[in-house]
Amino acid sequence: MTMWGNYVIFGGYLLLLVAIGYVTYRKTTSYDDYSLAGRSNNKWITAISAESSDMSGWLLLGLPGMAFSMGFGSLWVVTGILFGTLFNWTVIANRLRRASEFYGAVTLTEFFEKRLGDSRGIIGCIAAIVIILFMIINASAEIIGSGKLLNIAFGLEYKTGIVLGLFIVMIYTYLGGYLAVSWSNLIQGSIIFLALILVPLVALGHIESSAWLGEHLLKENPEFFSFFSGSSGFWSRCALVLGGIGIGVGYPGQPHILTSFMSIKDPREIRDSTLIAMLWVGLTTYGAVMVGIIGRAIFQDIGDPEQIFLALTGEVFPSYTIGLFAAAVMAAILSSVSAYFLVAAASYASNIYKRFKKVESLEQLVPVERLAVVVISVAAFLMSLSGGLVFDIALYAWGGLAACFGPLVLLSLYSEKINLPGAVVGMLVGMVTILGWYNLGYSDFLYELIPGFAFSLMAMYGVSLGTGGASVASLQRFREFRTLLKS
Repeated sequence: MTMWGNYVIFGGYLLLLVAIGYVTYRKTTSYDDYSLAGRSNNKWITAISAESSDMSGWLLLGLPGMAFSMGFGSLWVVTGILFGTLFNWTVIANRLRRASEFYGAVTLTEFFEKRLGDSRGIIGCIAAIVIILFMIINASAEIIGSGKLLNIAFGLEYKTGIVLGLFIVMIYTYLGGYLAVSWSNLIQGSIIFLALILVPLVALGHIESSAWLGEHLLKENPEFFSFFSGSSGFWSRCALVLGGIGIGVGYPGQPHILTSFMSIKDPREIRDSTLIAMLWVGLTTYGAVMVGIIGRAIFQDIGDPEQIFLALTGEVFPSYTIGLFAAAVMAAILSSVSAYFLVAAASYASNIYKRFKKVESLEQLVPVERLAVVVISVAAFLMSLSGGLVFDIALYAWGGLAACFGPLVLLSLYSEKINLPGAVVGMLVGMVTILGWYNLGYSDFLYELIPGFAFSLMAMYGVSLGTGGASVASLQRFREFRTLLKS
C-alpha cells in the first residue's frame, strides 16, 4: 500500500504537467505565444522559471553529490552560482528585455541577427547550430538524472526511467511551448525550494548534534572542511577556485536563462524578480550542500554520490513520502529539459527552417517548432543511453554555451563596436577552444569555460575593430536603443 501511495503521488505530479501542457496549448495562438509566452510572464514566474531552468537536476543530484565527495570545496561552485545569478539579473536582464523588444526579436538568435544587421542569417544559423548541439548534450545529462531517480526511488530499469521522464517533458513542451514551460517551472521551482529547505532541517534533527556532525566528518576525513578539498600546491588550488567561480562567468551565455528575461511582461518588475531569484538560489544551493554534508556523516560511502538526496530522504523520512521527494528531483530535471528543448527548437525554426523555406507568416513556424521538439528529444535520448555523471556532462555543455554566447551577449548589449565578422569569429574561437581544451585533457588543470570565454571575447572584439567596426545602419540603430534606455 505504501508503494502504491508513492506511485499515486508521483503519477499525480506527472499528470499535472501534462494538464498544464493541455491548458496552455489552448492559450497558445501565435508564434510569440509558443516561443516566448507572448511576453506575458509576471515577476514570480520569470524569477522562479529562470532559476529552476538554470539549476536543473544537478541541484538535487550533482551539487549534493559534489558536497558529499568534496566537502567545503564545493562552496566555490556555490560562490560562482551566486555571483553569476546576480550579474545576470542586474547587468543583463533589463537591458536584454528592452533590446529584444526594441529590435522585434522573439528568440535570442533572432536578436543577434537584427542587432548585427545580418540580412543573410549567417550569425543566426551558426548560433542555432551551437544551441541545438549543446542543448542536446545538456538535455541528455538531465535525462540520465531521471533514469537514476526512478531507479533508486521505484526500482525501474535505467532505460525505462529515461523513457518515462523524456515522454512527459516532451508532451507538455510540445503542446504548450514556452507558456507551458513557464507555468510548469513555477510549480516545479516551488517544489524544489520546499524540498531543499525541508530535507536538511529534518536530517539535522536525526543526528546527535551539530558538534557530533563536525567531529564525525573530521575524523572520517580531516580535509572535509577545507576550502581546497585537500588540494596541495598553488596551481591545483587555483584550478579549484577558478573552476567554481568560473561557472558564474558563464551565466550571460545561457540561452535558456536569457529567454526568461525576454518573456517578462513589464521590465520594471525585473528588480523584484532579482530579489526573488537571489533568495531562491541562495537557499536552495545552501540546502543542496547541506544535504551532501549531512549525508556524508550518515552514510560515509555510497555507490553513486549523486543519489545522496534520495538516500538521505529515505533514511530520515517515512517510506510513504518517497513519492514526494522523487517528484522534487524530477521537477528539477524536467524544469530544465523543457527549456532546453524549446530554446533549441525555436532556434531551428526561426534561424534555419525560416531561412531556407518560404514562410508567409510566423504562425507557420509553430508546427515546425513542435516537430523539432520531438526530434531533439529523440537525439537527447540516444545520447543519454551511455549514462554518466549528471554534473560532468552539464558542466561541459554549460562551458560550451558560455564561450560561444557570453561575449556575444555582453558586446551586443553594451558595445557599439561589435560587427558580424567579429561575432562569427568569436563564436567559432569559443567553440574550438572548448572542444580542444576538453578533449586534450586540459580540463583537469583548468575548467575549459575560462579560456573559452576569454579567447572568444578577445577574438570577437579584436576582429570587430580590425574589420572597421559596426556598419552605419547598425550603429545608428544601437544608438537609438541607448537613447530609449535613458528615457
